[in-house]
Amino acid sequence: MKHSIRSLFFVVSLALLRLPALAQTMPQLLVSYPDMILHNGKIVTMDDKSTSTNPGTITQAVAIRDGKILTVGNNQPILSLKGPQTKIVDLKGRTVVPGIIDTHSHLYDYALDGQDKEGVRTRVRAKPGETWESIKQRTFETLRREVSKKKPGEWIALDLPREAIKDGKEVDAIVVARRGLIHKNELDQIAPNNPVYLRVRTTSILNGKAMELVKTIWAGPTEPDLMREDGFSSNTLNRIIGSDFLIPSLNELAELYKQENLRWASYGVTTWSSHLRSPKGLAAYKLLDKRGDIGIRLAYTPSLGTPIQGLPEMYGVSGYGSDYLWFVGTGIRGLDQSYPGILTTITEVPNEIKSREVFNDGFPTFIENAVASGLRIAGTHTAGDKALDQMLESIEKGSAKAGLTVDQIRAKRHSIDHCALNPRPDQIPKLKHLGIYMSCAPKYVEDSPEVLRDYGEKYLVWIAPVKSLIDAGVKTVLEIDDREIFKVGTAFHYIDLAINREVEGKVYTGRERIDRVLALKMATSWAAEYVLRENVLGSLERGKYADLMVLNRDYFTVPEREIRKIKPLLTMVGGKIVHQAPNF
Repeated sequence: MKHSIRSLFFVVSLALLRLPALAQTMPQLLVSYPDMILHNGKIVTMDDKSTSTNPGTITQAVAIRDGKILTVGNNQPILSLKGPQTKIVDLKGRTVVPGIIDTHSHLYDYALDGQDKEGVRTRVRAKPGETWESIKQRTFETLRREVSKKKPGEWIALDLPREAIKDGKEVDAIVVARRGLIHKNELDQIAPNNPVYLRVRTTSILNGKAMELVKTIWAGPTEPDLMREDGFSSNTLNRIIGSDFLIPSLNELAELYKQENLRWASYGVTTWSSHLRSPKGLAAYKLLDKRGDIGIRLAYTPSLGTPIQGLPEMYGVSGYGSDYLWFVGTGIRGLDQSYPGILTTITEVPNEIKSREVFNDGFPTFIENAVASGLRIAGTHTAGDKALDQMLESIEKGSAKAGLTVDQIRAKRHSIDHCALNPRPDQIPKLKHLGIYMSCAPKYVEDSPEVLRDYGEKYLVWIAPVKSLIDAGVKTVLEIDDREIFKVGTAFHYIDLAINREVEGKVYTGRERIDRVLALKMATSWAAEYVLRENVLGSLERGKYADLMVLNRDYFTVPEREIRKIKPLLTMVGGKIVHQAPNF
């Protein structure tokens, strides 16, 4: 009996001594249970990153542990991994795909767009057929009323309408503002003791008090053409005034950002990239990140010539960076402006059209110097084909200064954003040669009627020519860049535009339509390369973050013209549910 007890003690002791070694050799799948299993679905991993129309592995179930994909496979083997605490979700045949990676949007702007309802901004709306002169006078009347309500030193913020009549024609707000619709001196006469900010689409007009306050936050050189003497100002100030001056509390700003992030999660976006310009804006996102409350991921590109460039964390040199907030490059506001201010090489147009085009002089030098210093260029607005010429020239000059080889240039993954009216066909080989990533917004297809009217039919082929880019071997990714996404309520509206190129029942430049699988690659696995995280994002593979969507319809079989109606029933980021529809 004593001998048996001693033997048993010896065996148990030996087993205990061997446990660490056993744990090391034991299959990883069995070390601990999954936190969640999604099963009985159509799991499309998008693990084929080639330009083929193969989406990759398609299976039935996915297991998630510690925010990452543990494994994918058929129902029975995945369900066999479940433990007592594993949450089991029956997909009931629904399709699961990776979350959308939006390579260029401005959620910090969109978060503040609705704040006029809470007294932050007041809209001056255009009446049918109203002229700009009439709107100017009504703006002054509104400003007088606001002055009567405010204490000296309090900000007054107004929004002007997008279009109105001038000389018998509808004219864009940016055009009339740039041409001096309202002078800062006129604003000073009405509001001498209050800073006044008139938002004019992506630009603004400031009075003297506002200009003085803005100058106080710059410690060094500003970007060119930031503020004119007459008060007309760049869209950089829209982004800085909104966050740094109009919202007094950092916690309040962070909450607004959080809610906007969650809205975009409901559209299917799990990662976005943008051009940050505000120190307070960065601080708000860092606050959310440290709280674990940011919702979706942000890959940021600080803008040269703005106050934020002085913060070391913006350039990835302070050690700050996380799975939800990280530096991916730098750039400048933009070499031109949004339509109708795009910069083109087109000459055979009336002066009325050509005179609207804008070139931000001095910006190419910023890009050149950034490249020469070793930085990656990304996030820079480049709408017209001539602006693209300037960007490519600056990248080449900066690379030559730094003595970089072609392979070293390609390794930087310089990225050029928008594809609004570029590239021209002859620019595509250079994009391929330099390894440029093109971030294309299908929303610009919706500008086709205006391009047709203003520039002519032959230039329609320059609008987001994604098929030509992909066929030429240029890595092409999808951006949304649309503050009005709430009107459609889904990122698939923009994927649909890339596939169908249909606007109000008419297909524009049908030869640039692409297959639905390629369109989804643009928004997932390829886009992960733009944000420098292809090792952990963009596809549903073992070890990658569980960023995914459960769709209300099967993206791969639904009729093409109905892709824009697809919405996520559930969106997950890092294994955490950040959106769930009531009917799921």
